[in-house]
Amino acid sequence: MLLSLLNCFVPEREAVFASSEFFTGKKFYDLCLENEVRTPEELEKKLGPEYKNGLLIRNKERGASFARKLRDLGHKIVLAPVVFESGHLNHGRNWSGSEYMAFWDLVIAKKCHSVYLNEFWQFSDSCVFHYIAGLKTGRKLFDHAGNSLVLDAAKKIVLSATRRLEDYGFAIPNLQEALMVLKSFSSLG
Repeated sequence: MLLSLLNCFVPEREAVFASSEFFTGKKFYDLCLENEVRTPEELEKKLGPEYKNGLLIRNKERGASFARKLRDLGHKIVLAPVVFESGHLNHGRNWSGSEYMAFWDLVIAKKCHSVYLNEFWQFSDSCVFHYIAGLKTGRKLFDHAGNSLVLDAAKKIVLSATRRLEDYGFAIPNLQEALMVLKSFSSLG
């Protein structure tokens, strides 16, 4: 139904996708290290309401700012999933993680010509999967500065991030899965 709504005002492959960290990402892992915890549950228990203010709301603001930057660079239609409230901060029905990712994968495939990944994207489960969705559908892939993000570079960047997080004792099954998917792709030329 939401894709049908997008059809009303976003032509096929006319949008830019602006991917930013939200639940996981460098800010999340840094906050965990500062508070000597390793899971979202432990962090929320330790910080209480400050968890939402200290991480989720600020990540949402950073994601919205990234989308504005892309618009300021001349992109007319910029879709920023981080500002879409499908769960945790929403009062309606919560989407599962797989429902949320499947929706945005479909949006990337149907509505976007390019995927831009905000700074530190390699630490975010969803950003890495957005990169993969763009890769699978042949979209142009860029980092936060507008540099082309080719597969070999992306593999190295995500591998470095996973090693760093593992060294700090984080369980990162989603990033490890994403890295395996990236490794399954062959480089072109």
